[in-house]
Amino acid sequence: MSKSYSPEFKIAATSLLLNIVQKIDTKKRKQYYKIFQKKLNIRPEEFDAIKERVNIDTIVLGEKIAIIQKELAFKQFEIMSFLMILNQCIILDGCDMESYNRFEYIRDSFMAHL
Repeated sequence: MSKSYSPEFKIAATSLLLNIVQKIDTKKRKQYYKIFQKKLNIRPEEFDAIKERVNIDTIVLGEKIAIIQKELAFKQFEIMSFLMILNQCIILDGCDMESYNRFEYIRDSFMAHL
């Protein structure tokens, strides 16, 4: 899934993760960097810049999903791969119930738009 993605996609993907995992502790930050760099081609400095300048509520969920789906050409396999990346991140987070509920809501929102 690692290819060159648009800035809009990177912002939407990062802010979607931040919707799920609201506090990224310093110890786990490098692991998130590794996942996002390897799977989504988002470098650590891009991730931090997006995290600092984007309020997670400035782009509504539906818009984030639309941006991501368009970038992934509405291909179900690509979208499922993206959701697996988010799932991997919440597992890294420790997967508390609140985070998992947010992930399920986002997952279901993606499925409703397929």
